[in-house]
Amino acid sequence: MGISYKKLKEIQNRQITEMSRMTPEHVKLYDEISTIARHAPADERTQEEWILSAGKAIVQAQRDNISARELYGPDLEQDIHAQLGITNIAPEKTAAVEVGKSSPTRGNSSTASSKKNANAVEPQPTENPEPVKRTPKWYAMIAWAALSFVMLIQGCVGLFVGWTGGDTEPFQHISLFSLLVAAVGGIALVEMLRRLAERPDDEGADKNTVPKVNLKGIIIYIVIVVLVLFVGYPLRDKLPVFTLAPWVSAVIGVVGLATVRPLFGQKKTA
Repeated sequence: MGISYKKLKEIQNRQITEMSRMTPEHVKLYDEISTIARHAPADERTQEEWILSAGKAIVQAQRDNISARELYGPDLEQDIHAQLGITNIAPEKTAAVEVGKSSPTRGNSSTASSKKNANAVEPQPTENPEPVKRTPKWYAMIAWAALSFVMLIQGCVGLFVGWTGGDTEPFQHISLFSLLVAAVGGIALVEMLRRLAERPDDEGADKNTVPKVNLKGIIIYIVIVVLVLFVGYPLRDKLPVFTLAPWVSAVIGVVGLATVRPLFGQKKTA
């Protein structure tokens, strides 16, 4: 079972947190069992989750004033392999177990085995973060930001042209058609960039998996932009045209960008 790079770093950071709560003696033991677990013939996810669980068990034993070494049997490596679910134990060790079953000390061996199993640390599954949901509010935020950015650019360019003595007439008008194209085009651009940047890591897939591009989604958004352009272009002269001084456009753009977070950001809950 593979593990994504994001999930691997998350688990390892939690391991470091647990280690920071240990005494130097227990840190030394934790390093030893971590090394054994990572060299065990088990998949990486099982190894790292078990190491994290072992760290939590050591910290709990420390709080209970118990030596963490008592959580494991005399053969540390064999005990860790057993807790990881590795059954291919060496033949000589298997033979020793069989002899122990037929010896008079069977009762003592069973008691020790039961105690060791009781202290066994089971890997704990970790939760995968949910992907960002694309809600109408999210799309409205993109359109708002795109319109604000367009207004800011038009206003700043108009101010620069006026400052250099040029004609600012072209920068004092903006049509409703241009605003529609800016809004829809902004949504399409952001969606295409998001889909191109999506990696298997975001869904908890194997970090070695080759990223897949969602061509269907990209094509859909391109088609939407093309439809807006071809359907709206003949109507560009019939749609309203707004007259705004360059400085007014610049102010609208600044205010629009500044209010993106207050209007569309997630509110903190107590």
